[in-house]
Amino acid sequence: MTLNQEKTAEILSVIDDYVRFYNEKSESKVLALFSKTVSGFGTGRDEVVEDFRQLKGRIHADLDPANAIRLSVRVIATGGEMPAAWVTAFCNLYGMIGKKPIHLEGRMTAVLVNRGGRWLFEQIHFSAPDA
Repeated sequence: MTLNQEKTAEILSVIDDYVRFYNEKSESKVLALFSKTVSGFGTGRDEVVEDFRQLKGRIHADLDPANAIRLSVRVIATGGEMPAAWVTAFCNLYGMIGKKPIHLEGRMTAVLVNRGGRWLFEQIHFSAPDA
């Protein structure tokens, strides 16, 4: 079944939750949005996620209280065939890492899977083409 408007709205709500929880630095809430079999890439050479344990380490580092980072996401496309959906978006990270100001304009793609009526990130990829 192709995603209908209701399922698309659910996907966008998960993206909104991710941004909100990330900006609130709520590690447990961010991690609850991910499948236990997640994989993906971040913007750095070392930012490789092959399993949930590695994701947990990446999220923990991102949400370090010493950092004052804000995330924004602008979704430009969604699609899918139940039980999977995909998202293409622009994202911005800005703020401070330690005492160093940052602004990173990036891109995000993600695959989410509906498990038991809940959408979870199964695969995620961030890139920063101008970095």
